[in-house]
Amino acid sequence: MPKTPPGQPRTLTLRWVPGTNDRVQFERGGRTFTVLLVDVQRTDAHTLNPLYLRGVVTLPVTLTHLATLMGPLRQHVTPRAVGTAADAWVQAGGQAGDEPDDHPPG
Repeated sequence: MPKTPPGQPRTLTLRWVPGTNDRVQFERGGRTFTVLLVDVQRTDAHTLNPLYLRGVVTLPVTLTHLATLMGPLRQHVTPRAVGTAADAWVQAGGQAGDEPDDHPPG
């Protein structure tokens, strides 16, 4: 994936979480994230129409907002995909301190 220069908007493709009406998922840094729809930045009232009509929408997001969605606002993160580069989290927009642990306790 080519790196986006700092300050440039990034795009985020959102899909509904099956069986919900308030959660969406997106993929970044080899992981799938689940967030509340209300936490996703919206530019106008019609921005989310494709999500409601087709179940998927691609939106521009700032690097700061993307990092927040990948960190404190996330509801769930799937495990790291095999072969994911060690710096994929940060390169995808996450903050190093927010990287989820790939080894659940137990």
